[in-house]
Amino acid sequence: MQILFLAHRMPYPPDKGEKIRAFHELRYLASRHKVDLFCFADSNSGPEDRQFMQSMCRDVYVEVLPKPLRFLGMVRNLLTGRPVSFGFFYSRSFGKKVREALTRSKYDLIFVYSSSMGQYLPDPAPAPVVVDFVDADSHKFMQYAERSRSLEAWLYARESRTVAAAEHALGRIAKVAIAVTEHEANQLRASAPTTFDVAVVANGVQVPEVSEEQLNPGIRDLQPFAVFVGTMSYRPNSDAAIYFAREIFPLVHRRHPELKFVIVGRHPTSSVRRLGNIPGVIVIGWTPDVYQYFRHADVSVAPFRISQGFHTKIAESLAVGTPVVTTRRAMASIGLSEREGLFAADTSEQFAEKVSSVLQDPLLRRELGIRAPAVRQRLSWDAPLRMLEGLITEAVNKSVNPVPELLEIKML
Repeated sequence: MQILFLAHRMPYPPDKGEKIRAFHELRYLASRHKVDLFCFADSNSGPEDRQFMQSMCRDVYVEVLPKPLRFLGMVRNLLTGRPVSFGFFYSRSFGKKVREALTRSKYDLIFVYSSSMGQYLPDPAPAPVVVDFVDADSHKFMQYAERSRSLEAWLYARESRTVAAAEHALGRIAKVAIAVTEHEANQLRASAPTTFDVAVVANGVQVPEVSEEQLNPGIRDLQPFAVFVGTMSYRPNSDAAIYFAREIFPLVHRRHPELKFVIVGRHPTSSVRRLGNIPGVIVIGWTPDVYQYFRHADVSVAPFRISQGFHTKIAESLAVGTPVVTTRRAMASIGLSEREGLFAADTSEQFAEKVSSVLQDPLLRRELGIRAPAVRQRLSWDAPLRMLEGLITEAVNKSVNPVPELLEIKML
């Protein structure tokens, strides 16, 4: 099978949630089919990253969009009633390359990764379309609006409406639509004026063996500590870290004055960096050995007030046997329970109490360490990727699409 894979970010290195999912999907498909990857990349993407993707795929086109062009694309979309976030991933030259590829190759399938890449589909599509929405982005922006004020709240509410319309349009085009959890699938179905079906392909987790890590003795010196891990320029992550440091950690610290709160993740915002002024709070920033922080933490905290999709860092912590305290909304995406070390609380007081109870249980870590291999197996990529293969095979087998004489890229 020949597959055109459109992604809004280059899936390598797989160092954040959306890239991790895209990487595993792409690697699986490329091992069984001929895959051409067309994607965008950040300016700091190195040639070795592209070479790795080229070793995996038949053909790779990577485009770096300068920040001024991204900004102009967002402004254009704001003025024309289209999703502003889609403008961040719009390029005429990228559209031209996609057109040329569709004209040159007879693809059996077009795989659209994230709703923002739907703007590069011709109408009609020359091959069956499978779209992986991953998250229901329209609902993420709705949560942003609820936690914002005045003009910012209006902008996010507008983005939620326009993205929802684009999600619906893309869902009607797709032979198969996919989401990461049943919650996301239900949100996509509910926001559409007419029903379209959404299948669920869960995320998996792959963590390195202990022997693959290089020992960092400085991490042990931090113990005992609670850890939060995530890209800190991403609003749900920064909001969660700030919420824990300012409202929950002081409550925990009264009962456990020796405990530290360690924040690990790239691109910490100024608001996150200022948390380092709070006694006991340590902002690490980027690190190559994030799993060591998970393994040596006494508890992993994920107090998400804005939550959409599958939280990879929660699953990774559980996979190495470290207990996690999170909100009920975030807990639902993982599909595990307190038996596997996943605890939930929603108010600041409840969250602090749950963290304290975990810290006071001397047998918990040993029990979770024993169960960790079973958790890793349950969270592995094997079953989700087999399901993905079945869905794309079904999409191709039940589809007969005409090849248009003229391909024209249209914005949704």
